[in-house]
Amino acid sequence: MPIRFEFQGRRVVLTGAAGDMGRRILRGFLEAGARVWATDREGPRLGALEGPLDRLRKAACDLTDVPAIRRAMKDALGWLGGLDVLVNVAGYMPIRPPLELRESDWDAILGVNLLAPYYCIQETIGALKASGSGRIISFSSIAGKMGGIGPNLPYSAAKAGLLAMTYNLARELAKTGVTVNCILPGPAETGLHFESPPEMLARAKQAHPMGRLTTPDDVWQAVLFLASEEAAHINGEALDVNGGFWTD
Repeated sequence: MPIRFEFQGRRVVLTGAAGDMGRRILRGFLEAGARVWATDREGPRLGALEGPLDRLRKAACDLTDVPAIRRAMKDALGWLGGLDVLVNVAGYMPIRPPLELRESDWDAILGVNLLAPYYCIQETIGALKASGSGRIISFSSIAGKMGGIGPNLPYSAAKAGLLAMTYNLARELAKTGVTVNCILPGPAETGLHFESPPEMLARAKQAHPMGRLTTPDDVWQAVLFLASEEAAHINGEALDVNGGFWTD
């Protein structure tokens, strides 16, 4: 029996909404009654997102552009009339040899995976505090714990930074009613990982205790749980949702 979440009247900002993971999370929030400001890069996948017109607003935003992030979050708060849940899903993981990285590689990868979540939080924290039960949920990765593998060095570094930011802000905001947690998927069947060399994904699948990679259907309910009232005392948690691919 599926878990039934209740988010009637709750206001959500979701980044990376047009990706495979984001689309499934968006559908979960909409089915539970939430109003969602969904943002991603400009493109047909963003335009194709579906939902009730009064509860879904789609907006393009370049997450490497800090002024654009600030404008998008301001617009989101205006349309939603406040904020209860911020979900930072957007990710970027190009494959580069670890000792051949350029400054531009670092700028883009750190920008999307680490700095964008920070600026989204910075721009929305007042509204999240005013909610009385604000929730911040970010997507890190097991690569942030174990360093990943060579071709995704800056991605791993950014996700490790996102873990540290989660822990720090969880303590900083604990008395405000805002909780800060993150989800750590393993290798997943999403567009983010399909840029990886096929042999790398094949090895990951072969090594997985369940014999398959993580899917968005495995993850979305964990996000809604952390966003729920029932999770009010879960704070500073890095939740592994990877089927046992990585345990600690």
